[in-house]
Amino acid sequence: MTIRSVQGWSLIEKEETDSTNEDVKKLPPGSDKTAVCACIQTGGHGRMGRRWISPAGNLYVSLCLEKIPPAQAGIYSFLAAVALMQAIEKLCPGLQMHCKWPNDLLINGKKVTGILLETDGVDRLIVGIGVNLIPIDESRLLYPVTSLRQEGFDVDKTDLLEALLESFGQWQIRLKTQGKEPVLSAWKRKACGIGGSVTVNLPDRQLRGTFYGLDQDGCFLLNKEGEILKITAGDIFFGRTEKN
Repeated sequence: MTIRSVQGWSLIEKEETDSTNEDVKKLPPGSDKTAVCACIQTGGHGRMGRRWISPAGNLYVSLCLEKIPPAQAGIYSFLAAVALMQAIEKLCPGLQMHCKWPNDLLINGKKVTGILLETDGVDRLIVGIGVNLIPIDESRLLYPVTSLRQEGFDVDKTDLLEALLESFGQWQIRLKTQGKEPVLSAWKRKACGIGGSVTVNLPDRQLRGTFYGLDQDGCFLLNKEGEILKITAGDIFFGRTEKN
């Protein structure tokens, strides 16, 4: 394990760990602006407890943010997506990417990154980020996936991490000084599927309609036969129907 400073963050680097998010939960108080990065995760997980496949060669990092009021925590899903997209596009000129609610980045409709927000039960917010730099096994995955290499870009993991930490810090400053609107506006400019048909899989039912947009807090708005429904959590599929 090595510890160094990168872009104003304390970076803890590990060869292998169970989960970088779990590592952040174990950090002592006052560890804000600490990032934990690992070459391999043996127990990585995504939304709803789904397994986060974590072979060597990709980027796995979790950011420790402290003292984030619960009402403000959700915006960091969008902030992380915008910051990560900015970092990737900086290193991959001409690459066309889109944001998929609530926390993925897509290339040609295929998932290339994942973002997971968690808390440690107190007031610490953890932002877990994974980026497919190289191809991964696509079997048993909910959505089609791709990697930066498959899209024609060989990206150095260290370069991407540094660009991400720099961009994330800049967007944090904008959030603190200008509020949520710049973050949500940047996300919506790159959003996938606004105005198009969509299927939303909830734990107990399936809804179909049109992606109407986001509310002021970033909740998904579904136009279902003229009725606007607010979705706070669910699996989103554009232009096709999926069964639970």
